[in-house]
This record gives sequence, structure tokens and C-alpha cells, in this order.
Amino acid sequence: MKKVVLSALMISALSFVSCSDDDDNNITGPGVNIPTVNQIITGNDFSRASNGDYNNDYISNYATLFTRDGKPTVSFSGQTTRLKQTKEIGGNLKSTTSVDNIQLKFEGQDGKSAGFTDASLNGTTKIVRAKTSSSIGLFSTNKNESGQGKINVEFIDAFIAGHQDVIDNWATTAAAGQAGTFTESNGTDVRYVDAKGRELDQLFTKSMAGALAYDQAVNHYFNRLDDENDGTNNYRTLNDAGTVDDDNAYTTMEHHWDEAFGYIYGNTSAQNLIYKYIDNVDGLTKFAGIERDIFEAFVAGRIAIVEKDYAARDTQIDILREKLGLVIAVRAVHYLSGGAKIIDAVASGSGKREDAFHDLCEGYGFINSLRYVVDENDEPYFKDSDVDAFLTTLDAGNGLWDVTSADLKNIADDIAAKSVGGLAWTVEDVNP
Repeated sequence: MKKVVLSALMISALSFVSCSDDDDNNITGPGVNIPTVNQIITGNDFSRASNGDYNNDYISNYATLFTRDGKPTVSFSGQTTRLKQTKEIGGNLKSTTSVDNIQLKFEGQDGKSAGFTDASLNGTTKIVRAKTSSSIGLFSTNKNESGQGKINVEFIDAFIAGHQDVIDNWATTAAAGQAGTFTESNGTDVRYVDAKGRELDQLFTKSMAGALAYDQAVNHYFNRLDDENDGTNNYRTLNDAGTVDDDNAYTTMEHHWDEAFGYIYGNTSAQNLIYKYIDNVDGLTKFAGIERDIFEAFVAGRIAIVEKDYAARDTQIDILREKLGLVIAVRAVHYLSGGAKIIDAVASGSGKREDAFHDLCEGYGFINSLRYVVDENDEPYFKDSDVDAFLTTLDAGNGLWDVTSADLKNIADDIAAKSVGGLAWTVEDVNP
């Protein structure tokens, strides 16, 4: 049952305070607290400690400082659960964990999650497969008419099924056309690969950066803020009235925004989807500042929702579509060009071809994620056919055992040429 917590008079008062109460660096209204960007991001929050740990105070502030009637209005526990589940599944794909067990974790059982080592991840309605490649933005009927989003979750299923061949050849030396294991030239890093030289944990995890994190945040929840994609604007009407969702402290629109937030920041200890790589991209001169830009856009958009300024909200959505997609595209190019450099070095007598496989597998997954990336107008940068063509090149013949440096450089150039993120950039900007 819905309940209204703000009357029309209260909303008027909130609007008045929101516009006029600037002196205390805080915007308040009857029962509502809207923190400013500077209250959530304090000091040098995006710095790294000497041990490499992230300073995540700004994420905690986001989760606690938005309140209604003294209760926090931010909740993204479901996203945290799915990110943790995805982390465990990815780890299983570089172990001898059975395919049946991994499929159980991915698909659930009788509508509930099951099979996880972490008992808190079992018995919930949070199931990873159900949220993989399932956004309203790409997979609803009206979007499918354009031909985008036809590729659904089956490619992830194929990665999991393919793990059986790796398990069967766990003690076999990997070679062209032969699944197995090898140790890189450094004598330390041991890799377990399929017959095409692919580490399936990397293909899975980096594909889920797009198929789960980006697709759900950008293509799903940003398209569900006003309604269920039916044009009724029902959620906007409820947000305008301050109507909270059942017994929760948030409106549906607020919650959907926070669910998008959760797919990026919901489990910072599992930094292997998008969150980790925001910092990596921020470290490049061409893209310096993107880490703050992304987080500030989430904060500013959330503030705009509470203030009912939907034009300001939509401006932040445009920023997030572009900049989160930029992270995926830059990392795809980074790993492809890095792998090409290793293969070039091998041709000059340094190292061995297998040293490139780990980079190329990460690149493979990020390429797969490109099919979900949209521009500020909500239009895909890459068609499914574009992405499939890139992957066909990587998989041709014996896959990574055969792919050439020229092939990798060509794909990297093609990706960079799309100017994902709304700015012109090149491979040299990614790997100077």
C-alpha cells in the first residue's frame, strides 16, 4: 500500500527552502534532508591509500545522508547481493568447481538463489541470470525492432558450459586447439584456458560489466524512473506528490536511481566489473577527472529527483550514459593494444605468445560489453553485428593462438574511432 508523506503545502515549503536556504550548505524541507554534493564528497575522497585501498567515504555518505523523516532513503542491497554472486561465479570459472554448481549459482533453483559458499547469498530472489541482458532499454519489444539487443544471455551460458573442457584438461599443457594450463614467462602466473586460449573467468566477468552492471544501471533503471516504460509517467506523479513505496522511506523514482547507483558502487570489495576500472581510466591524462565526474553525476541526479527537477536529472543521465560507457571502451582498447604489444615483442624474441592471453581475455569480455553501451541520446555506439565481428576475429581458427597483432590493433582502432564518451580519443591516449 502506498502512503503520502508530503502534502501540497509541504512540497511548496520544500521548494521554497531548496531555493533559498544556501547559507548552511544544506537543503532541507519538512521531513526531508537533501545533502549537497560537497557534503557527500569531502576532501580528497578519490585518493588511494599507500596500500592501494580505495577511500569509499563518499559512497557511505551517499547511502546515509539522503533522509526522509529521519530515515535514510537510499537502498541498493539487491544490487550488492548480485555483485557478490557474480564475484563468486567468476572465481569458480578459474577453479575445478563443477559446471553444474556454477550453473546453479547463475540460474538459481525454484526462483531462489542457491549454491553459493556465502550462505547469505542463498535463498534470495536475487538471481544473476535473470538480470543479465534483460534491460527495458535494449530488450523490450520496441527496442528489438531496431535489431539491437537480440543477443541475450546465451553467450554467458556458453562460457559456463565451456568450463567443462577446462576442468577435463586441468593437468594438460595448453596448446593450439587444446584446453589446459600454462605458466607465463614470469614463472608465477598460471592460466587455465579453453582450446582457443581463453580464460573463461575473464570472459564472464568482463562481459558482465556490460551485460549486468552497465545494462541494468543505464539501460534499465534510467529507463524506469518515470514509469514501467509504458508512457504513464506514474512514478513521476508519485515522486511529485512525495508518495513513498509501501513502508519504505523512498519514492519509486528515488529507489530506481539508487538501484542504478548500486550496480556501480554496491560492492566495492568486488571491484572487477565497472567500479575498479573507473579509477584506472581516471589515471590516464586524457580522461583525468572521470572518477569524480561519474560520482558527482549520480549525486546531482539524486538531488534533482528529490527537488523534482527532471531536466537536471536527465542531464546527469546523459553524463552517466557516456562516461560509464567510456570506461568500458577504454578498457577494451587498453587490453587489446597491450596484448598486441606482447605479441610484437614475441616476434622480436622476447617472451611467449601465451603471455598476451590474459590481457586479450579481459579485452574480449570488454568488447562483449560494448554491445550495451549507449550515447547521450540513448542510441548504441556499436551494433550487435559490430561486436560479433570483433569477437569472430578473436575466435577465428585457434583463437588467441592465431590472432595477429595487426588484427588486435585494427579492432582497437575501430573501437577508439567511435569516440565513446562524447569526445575524440585514440589508442595512444589509452596506451601512450
